[in-house]
Amino acid sequence: MAIAAQFYTVKGILASLGYPDSLVAARQHARMILLGRLARYEATIHQLEAKWGFSLEKLRMRYTARGDEDFAADDDYLQWQWYADAAETVKTQLATLSAGS
Repeated sequence: MAIAAQFYTVKGILASLGYPDSLVAARQHARMILLGRLARYEATIHQLEAKWGFSLEKLRMRYTARGDEDFAADDDYLQWQWYADAAETVKTQLATLSAGS
């Protein structure tokens, strides 16, 4: 009984999946990872918007106001700001991938 041996290469596997160029495959994979992150970040942002019923800017004004301490609001503001910054970073990274730089 003869066993047919087939040798695979990364280039051959990627080509069979529709990616003749490994850099294109890497970009697509990075894009999918970034889109997943962006979706998570935006979902959290929407939850915070729904919780507070106003914008990040208004919560920032509460956060920076003197004499008004609300630890829950402060925590939510810092979390919201982090997610907003992270979402902008991901959008910039996606734009860079799309531009091919």
